[in-house]
Amino acid sequence: MRIGNWLGGSVIWALAATTSMAAGARTAEHVTTVALGASLVGQSGDHHYGVYVPTRFGGELKVTTTDGRVADLKGPNGAPKINGQEIGFDQQGWYTFKIEGARKPYTIETSFVQVGQSTKKPWNFYYWPTKADSIHEPWAQGNARVDTMQLNGDDRLIATPGGYIPPGVDIVLAGDNGMLETLPAPGDDATWFPNLYDDLTWVGPDKEHGGQITRFQTPSPLLKYDQLFNTSARQWEAAFSQNKDISRWPGHCLGGAVASILLNEPVPAPGSGMTKDELKALWAELGENHYNHRIGDYANEIPPGPPHRGYDACDWKAPRVHAMLEAHIRGERKPLLANLRAFPPRGTINEVWNHGVYKYIATYKAIPNRGERAVNIAVELHANSGSMLNGQDDKDRVVTYEYNLVYGLDGRVDETNPMAADWISVGGEATFAPLNVLELVESRWGGHNQQVTEAIVRSIDLANGGFNRGRLAGSPPIFQPVALYEAGRGRMIADGDDGLRQSPRFGGFLRSFFGR
Repeated sequence: MRIGNWLGGSVIWALAATTSMAAGARTAEHVTTVALGASLVGQSGDHHYGVYVPTRFGGELKVTTTDGRVADLKGPNGAPKINGQEIGFDQQGWYTFKIEGARKPYTIETSFVQVGQSTKKPWNFYYWPTKADSIHEPWAQGNARVDTMQLNGDDRLIATPGGYIPPGVDIVLAGDNGMLETLPAPGDDATWFPNLYDDLTWVGPDKEHGGQITRFQTPSPLLKYDQLFNTSARQWEAAFSQNKDISRWPGHCLGGAVASILLNEPVPAPGSGMTKDELKALWAELGENHYNHRIGDYANEIPPGPPHRGYDACDWKAPRVHAMLEAHIRGERKPLLANLRAFPPRGTINEVWNHGVYKYIATYKAIPNRGERAVNIAVELHANSGSMLNGQDDKDRVVTYEYNLVYGLDGRVDETNPMAADWISVGGEATFAPLNVLELVESRWGGHNQQVTEAIVRSIDLANGGFNRGRLAGSPPIFQPVALYEAGRGRMIADGDDGLRQSPRFGGFLRSFFGR
């Protein structure tokens, strides 16, 4: 249907466009417009109304009244619609309805909510940071002094003994073997984070029991992999993939996110001795090389903001982002790959957190005095967790965005005039606008650590090509700690440029997609 003349909030509705009228007949009926997602107060008597839905990707249109009943809801082609239910695709345009049987003044309210959800939900994973364990000044109740002065193994002292040090700052870093071998002196603290190159156990303070030194069992994906397949993947990873600065965020979230989108959730062969998390870690290593991923449609190079009401650098990217959500998650039911950037409250602009985005809930409201195709959209975005280990943090990362957009007559976001958009806010578990939202078309499985291969990892993954047969069907081996298994082996020494890896953080066209 098309709208005729605007008359002070009412319209002349051409009923000849409806299927209820005979061909060629032309009569007119008074129809009052109700803005999408808004209220109209002080109404009385039986009356016809119209509301405009701008998107071709469908959603649930609901009309409510405080008195009487909603009747005769029809879509743009005159077909009957069920109030409060899905309108379907390619149904953008004007909807008419009637309020009848009201005995007192009433208020009409309309709402429109669009839910997009992919057929496959990406599984949760852990990002496996590249920084090894460290000794540092306590984050709270420290003495602001470097107390640890004696080192073990190839650990490195990077602070002045006895000198001043701020809370949380590193004092001792692990050496090229990737393992923290020094115990913290009283006054200092040590923190363990799971790494790909961890040993079977870690010795450090137990913060839940007064800081006493305790031996903890740890996941050890590459150490177990080496002993199963006679490789030196753990040594390679420790020597060549460690970041030696204070940042804990760099890790394997790209590989984990890609694997979670493209693969079944891993099931380790019992005879491998691997846990599900350790097997996910191997896939994260195989997926971490961004040169192996082919990207189709994308929203990219989005300024971090954070966006705010009124003009800012994020505004012109809002139409592209929402077009990606509608076209792929809602339209094709495919998950998307996105760098949602840092978490609040202390996240920084340069942090990269890749996720599989699989669901969004968008609530639409017409923008006053901008025409029926200009809408405000509040989006609740659901992505998988990149910090789940041992079943903890097994929940979505939920981010909220709000922006103003304009739709074209074809029911798609109008991207030809991005300056008409306003990215208003970001919230939930995000501090900045995302760096990108990407359609993942294809991947080859090959990480930077060339000793970890797709064929071997698939062989121990019963959900992605493996078979529970041979030695994998028997009892798992008794794994040895690093000190025993690697005794007598030549140590790989990182010289800062091993010549083997192409960092996923630098170089080439794909850097603009993945950002690190």
